[in-house]
Amino acid sequence: MVYCAELNREFTDKAEMFKALRNSYKDIIADKKARIYNSQIGENKGSIKVTPIDINKSGTEIKGLKFDTDYYYIAVNTTRILDSHKDVSIDKSWNKTAKDQQGKVYLVFNHDFDPTKTIVKKEHIEMMVLTIPFSMLGKSYAGETEALIYKFRKDKVINQLAKEWLDSGDDIEASVRMQYVNIMLALNSDDDEDKEFKKNYLTYYPLIANKEDFKQIDYFWAVLEQKNVLESSLVLSGSNSVTGQLREKIQPLESTDKTIEPLESTPKFDLSKAIKETKFNIKN
Repeated sequence: MVYCAELNREFTDKAEMFKALRNSYKDIIADKKARIYNSQIGENKGSIKVTPIDINKSGTEIKGLKFDTDYYYIAVNTTRILDSHKDVSIDKSWNKTAKDQQGKVYLVFNHDFDPTKTIVKKEHIEMMVLTIPFSMLGKSYAGETEALIYKFRKDKVINQLAKEWLDSGDDIEASVRMQYVNIMLALNSDDDEDKEFKKNYLTYYPLIANKEDFKQIDYFWAVLEQKNVLESSLVLSGSNSVTGQLREKIQPLESTDKTIEPLESTPKFDLSKAIKETKFNIKN
């Protein structure tokens, strides 16, 4: 028996499941596009750990990032990761929203869209999409990912608890409030009626970085465009750990373990001579 979560049904084999998906995929896509996703309780999607990550760790320069220590850089989502909903964000899927939603999204706590839960106001957040090696994110996956980044000045954080948490280096998580715009079904099917879906599978399957996390991948949904809606959040519970807070490694000071010669005007101290000239009074 094969279970399909999207249809909430069990099928006798994959061929039967593929046929049902083929007949229902438009309705499934319409439902996915109508939903707003985040990582609140019961919504295991779109959340990532925000722990400090050394941007120099991989030895690779991040194109488009000129690091400024006066700013925080929070990666709120990444591409090429197949999630538990069988959705995988494809590179460039965040590009349009990063342009269209510039200056329109907030950073808040726990998706609570309320002034008292606001961490950074929308006018102080710069959205950008940067290509980052997975190795920099502490993952052994090969290749690179595109991360949706929130950049904002440290002095624009208006929530003291959030600032203390970001500066402490302790684990907290970030979650993007998102809506899918363009999705394709990908099937690993050899049925003539599934040629379009098999083409999608052959095109996008090689891009999935975390294939080894799954026993097998018979089908998935390739997300070609998605929108960041209203805000992203710092939260306590989420699912995707492939990203974090980016910061530049603090270079150690030059070693001072050197012999320092005294200045010519400074008299040299002769320890042997001082010992000989010292009188010790020992009392019984």
